[in-house]
Amino acid sequence: MGTLRDLQYALQEKIEELRQRDALIDELELELDQKDELIQRLQNELDKYRSVIRPATAQQVQAQQQSLVLQPDQHRSKRQAISAEPTACDISALSHVTLPFYPKSPESKELIKEAILDNDFMKNLELSQIQEIVDCMYPVDYGKDSCIIKEGDVGSLVFVMEEGKVEVTKEGMKLCTMGPGKVFGELAILYNCTRTATVRTLTHVKLWAIDRQCFQTIMMRTGLIKHAEYMDFLKSVPTFQGLPEETLSKLADVMEEVRLSPTDLFYVVLCKGQAHPPLTSFDRLLY
Repeated sequence: MGTLRDLQYALQEKIEELRQRDALIDELELELDQKDELIQRLQNELDKYRSVIRPATAQQVQAQQQSLVLQPDQHRSKRQAISAEPTACDISALSHVTLPFYPKSPESKELIKEAILDNDFMKNLELSQIQEIVDCMYPVDYGKDSCIIKEGDVGSLVFVMEEGKVEVTKEGMKLCTMGPGKVFGELAILYNCTRTATVRTLTHVKLWAIDRQCFQTIMMRTGLIKHAEYMDFLKSVPTFQGLPEETLSKLADVMEEVRLSPTDLFYVVLCKGQAHPPLTSFDRLLY
């Protein structure tokens, strides 16, 4: 038999071995959690695509393959796209439109704003547009097992969920469940299309909603105001004063605002090897 010292040494080795195994288990669990998070993120992306794109049937796939084999030299036809609705309003008419306002708590305002910024189709809106959308949204409640959106219907509302949980299905197949802080129904008011999925409540839910007309008024009014501002700016630049109105309008359509701090402007001027004179309108455009 070993001595007490030998037994203590062997016990210490076993304890150290167990510690190493625990550390390895912790690392594997962390890696598993990261993979689960990645799978969930990819699943969410897949659900978004499924909610927009109708899956092709086997007959459609076969027909497409035959078309490619029989007619290899033909150009592919353009993909069908979800088109935006045409607009025919002018800024003078929209400027007199009074938008509704619904009071909200600071928490609700922040939740709606974050939900919009997290949505793939609405996150690129300007902050001024998002603020107007937040102000115009009104509260809506649905009980358990209620149908909020039905696939194939003509939609006129977009929702932001504040409380509860809903289930999203397409052609009878479950896509996902959604909880607070999510936007749904946006495709029907952003584009000229019907509802692409069905949304039913799993619990009592509290939502914020905005209708198509109010949403489009916000989009058109801010867009026209920005376009008019850009046109005035371009016309004030001596280099562009000889350009036709149509060309200036196209330039205004593709212009993007970039906000710089005074430090950023000073750095740009130094990099050009210049002094620090007041910036002209053309300087600002170049920067």
